[in-house]
Amino acid sequence: MSQNRADWLPLPPILVGKHKEQAMEVKHEELRLLDDVVLRTVANPTASHCWHQMVDLMRRHATPALTLQLEQFLLANVAASGLPGFYRATFLDMLTGRSEYLKQAGQIALSLQPYDADRMVTFLQYSWQRVLLDIPGRQAFQQRLQELALPAIAASLNSWIWQQVQPAQVLKQRVINEVRKVALIAPFVSNIKHPPTLMALQQAENLRQLGYEVVLYSAQEMLGPDFRHYLGSHSYTPEPQFVTAGWDKYLGQGGQVMTGDTRFSLLQRWKSLLGSLAAFDPDLIMFVGLYAGLAAATYPARPVLSLGINSLSPMSPADVWLTAQQDLHGLQASQWTTAFPASQAYHHSYRVQRPEIQGNHTRASLGLAQDKLLLVTLVNESESRIQGAWARAMLQVLHEHPQVQWLIIGGSGAMPTALQAASAEQVGCIAFCADAVKYLACGDIYVNPPMMGGGFAVAEAMALGLPALSLQGSDGGDKLGNAAQANLQEYFQTLILWLNNPDARKIAGQAMQKHFDDYLDLSKAATSLQGACELALQRFHFRMAAQTS
Repeated sequence: MSQNRADWLPLPPILVGKHKEQAMEVKHEELRLLDDVVLRTVANPTASHCWHQMVDLMRRHATPALTLQLEQFLLANVAASGLPGFYRATFLDMLTGRSEYLKQAGQIALSLQPYDADRMVTFLQYSWQRVLLDIPGRQAFQQRLQELALPAIAASLNSWIWQQVQPAQVLKQRVINEVRKVALIAPFVSNIKHPPTLMALQQAENLRQLGYEVVLYSAQEMLGPDFRHYLGSHSYTPEPQFVTAGWDKYLGQGGQVMTGDTRFSLLQRWKSLLGSLAAFDPDLIMFVGLYAGLAAATYPARPVLSLGINSLSPMSPADVWLTAQQDLHGLQASQWTTAFPASQAYHHSYRVQRPEIQGNHTRASLGLAQDKLLLVTLVNESESRIQGAWARAMLQVLHEHPQVQWLIIGGSGAMPTALQAASAEQVGCIAFCADAVKYLACGDIYVNPPMMGGGFAVAEAMALGLPALSLQGSDGGDKLGNAAQANLQEYFQTLILWLNNPDARKIAGQAMQKHFDDYLDLSKAATSLQGACELALQRFHFRMAAQTS
């Protein structure tokens, strides 16, 4: 690369006026700095801090032309394989948003040597959450994770863990005739406001209701001494506020939580926690999440029951996995790859705690119009979730129904780009708040965007008798069962019907409330969960017998 910046970076236009000149000086200096760091990155392509400095500068100054020039330059001047290629691919995924680069990164990750479990887990956990923002439904989500080689990465991690940890020597095999003690494993826990943490704690409460002794284990797999440096995109899970306040409701007074010491590598954390787990000597392992190396480590020596936080099976070996899809009940297969042992699907739809509304809230007290039909949406990333054909159709609904107001809760509370044409009187955006359910209680209809995720909000709306719309083949659609919409045309036909017909709206809300009571209410999960635990133990016995025959 030439050290003359003008060879590849466009010079900014000359502006007139003191303030413009000062602003231009700052931008000119930053572009010189970008040119410098690009040179340093090409010279040191395994230095993560160089890639990260490029990320920070491009987030401030990217233009389509500059992005294209930088992409082409890095493709021509940084190797496509090894660690340089992995950093390049994860950086270009961030820079362009095009799917091919994350796919490249997954293939490169499988070939990196020496094997680095921390980098592999970081890429796996980051990638599936990254994809989750862009995927409308379960089938596309599963296909995309396959394309990124995530199942192959998980399978390689399992083999490596079993070789390094030798779990059968740590967790001594013994006769297990009944379940009395359960080790509950989550990949990452932080505080009760973090949905996957809450989901794990709720499972602990259900297990305790069955009389089982429960200890919660987490290696904190998305954290570690170098976790900020494993990807070229400068993407990582910010260190959360770890707060155990309120956990005793789920774990009981004196309930135990064992977490990994994040000063150490994952291998050392897995070994340490496996030793603690062996001292507890559980009869059953229950895993909640997509992947956890600690859960995989226990599979050779104990029965494993797994629960995904989305509607796909975890990428972790298990004897039984809990599914909300009734048509999968009893199937014995791996959803991912033959590198995983076959597990048996067990229909278990009880996933959501009945919402509790603190205080006596009204539309007036919340500053909402009392004479409008109120649509409500809860999303964590409104910009990425509210877009495309669905957003355009929602704008058309608002235009044709001036009596409708749409309340969007989540993220920073900024108006999504796709809704900029909407009237401020018809669309209100509120930043994430822990008690968002109070807005649901004041709504008329819940509208879920086409996406994976969102299932808990749909279920909470159902519990409150609020009719909800969500597409089939998604987390939200699973909660609705037969009431899920087959496509966008059907979705908006139903929405128009509910807007124009209060009786139809009321009947739909009552039917969904009954469905919640019968199939989703977490307080009714115990009997079904006990059956799943007993089936996991039975299948474990078959597995062990097959190994010795």
